[in-house]
Amino acid sequence: MKYLFILVFGLLVLPVQADGPAGIQFFQGSWQQVLAEAQLQNRPIFVDIYTNWCPPCRRMAREAFPNPKVGEKFNTYFISYQINAEYGEGLDVAKSYGVQSYPTSLFMTPTGELVHRAVGYGGVESMITQADHALHLPKLRKFRKLKNRTQAAD
Repeated sequence: MKYLFILVFGLLVLPVQADGPAGIQFFQGSWQQVLAEAQLQNRPIFVDIYTNWCPPCRRMAREAFPNPKVGEKFNTYFISYQINAEYGEGLDVAKSYGVQSYPTSLFMTPTGELVHRAVGYGGVESMITQADHALHLPKLRKFRKLKNRTQAAD
């Protein structure tokens, strides 16, 4: 009976995982490594530039990044990256792209050329709208078919 209780308790407490995490999967590594990965995969880059003290940054991280709809859009079309504008190489990245407000979302070509900037956090639907807008701009338009190419390869 004791083991049955432990088994049932464990099943109720442990999170259930489907095929993988639902939200945005952020690239782990340095700025140079994310640029190299984006060029290797020939995928545009989404960069979340944040600070620790920024309430909208924390809200975006809590609401949008784990959201399945946001994850599907960003994981399909972008190499996503987060960088703190006040520490390490985040200082240089924020400065080189002229970031002055937080959060700032940057949408870039695989080589790091800035194509679109969104400042602030307007909710989950706004993030998806911003990504769609970026993917319709001339320099990123060719990446809209990325999903179809990856599905055809499966």
